Amino acid sequence: MFIKRERYLAKIRPFYNVDLIKVLTGVRRCGKSVLLSQIEEELRNSGYDEEHIIKVNFED
Repeated sequence: MFIKRERYLAKIRPFYNVDLIKVLTGVRRCGKSVLLSQIEEELRNSGYDEEHIIKVNFED
């Protein structure tokens, strides 16, 4: 179970439909991947087409 980072998500949501590249940065283990997973979940639940959501893991 992960903590929902509502404060961060509220700041990011206005940029969901903006045609710019978004970059999340931060120190190691600060929750960037978890935040991206929460954004992905929100996009899926709000009806975004699966083909428009791309997830790449450079660690595997």
